[in-house]
Amino acid sequence: MNWIMSLLLGQGAMLVLVTASVRGNRVLCRNSLTDFQRNILKSCAAAGLTASLFLQATSSDFIILNIIEWILLAAPEIMVATLLCSWREQRSRP
Repeated sequence: MNWIMSLLLGQGAMLVLVTASVRGNRVLCRNSLTDFQRNILKSCAAAGLTASLFLQATSSDFIILNIIEWILLAAPEIMVATLLCSWREQRSRP
């Protein structure tokens, strides 16, 4: 059960991280975020990713394997977040 929560928390954190990026701010927020707000979002995303790693590491007795699995799960999370941002950007173009 912890790994499912870890996956969802990681995906949410990646989406927040994409929103806090320059491109994400332009595409998803229409350049409405200030640098201060973007830094707060980045900090929240880092906290979410740390919590995700903690949940994944404690999901069973094999901590090292769980951490490796978390790292491998981060790649699809990054891809999904980036694809959502690209899809939104393509949809907003005339």
